[in-house]
Amino acid sequence: MIKNKKHIIFDWNGTLINDADVFVDVLNALLDKRKMDRINLNTYRALFCFPIVDFYKRIGLDVSGDAFTQLKKEFICEYDKRKHVAALFPESISVLEKLKKNNLILSILSASNQNTLDDLVEYYSIGGFFENVVGVDNYIAEGKTRRGIKLLNTIEANRSDILLVGDTNLDYSVSQELGVGCVLVSHGHQSIRQLKPCDAQIIQSLDMLLE
Repeated sequence: MIKNKKHIIFDWNGTLINDADVFVDVLNALLDKRKMDRINLNTYRALFCFPIVDFYKRIGLDVSGDAFTQLKKEFICEYDKRKHVAALFPESISVLEKLKKNNLILSILSASNQNTLDDLVEYYSIGGFFENVVGVDNYIAEGKTRRGIKLLNTIEANRSDILLVGDTNLDYSVSQELGVGCVLVSHGHQSIRQLKPCDAQIIQSLDMLLE
């Protein structure tokens, strides 16, 4: 799977860190405030999509006019309360260690806000594994492809030597825009049913990268 690859680009949320439950808790706080029905993890993984505004529509939230701006503010507030609650997936550290031992260069490309991403990478003490840690400049997960293009300009490897590992169909779309390979992990923010239409290899856990 990683044979002949020189550089692995990892997504963050739902790929290296097991945080889908955190996002469900945040969304339920928003739904509770509006006296709407809560969602569970299975429903979240079945409905989660990009752009975020479309996902909010799927779960019944009002995104018209100033309502979406208010949702963004509330989401940031609720997420900040919980952002250190999640844990890395059990195999994340060992996989990163083995990849480094095999002389692969590693980066992170995330739709998370850059400041939040930097904070979390430092909090979980994994910054030493990565040559680049790249997030976006907003809180609605927009601009990942644009940031990925800038990242590629700093990577000294042919695109055929680069693999993107993520957990959503956005990661697949980004890989197509960047012209790099893609592997999707089914343990994250989208169900395998959402991932299957992507023309990418799907694995159940990160340690399968090493097989």
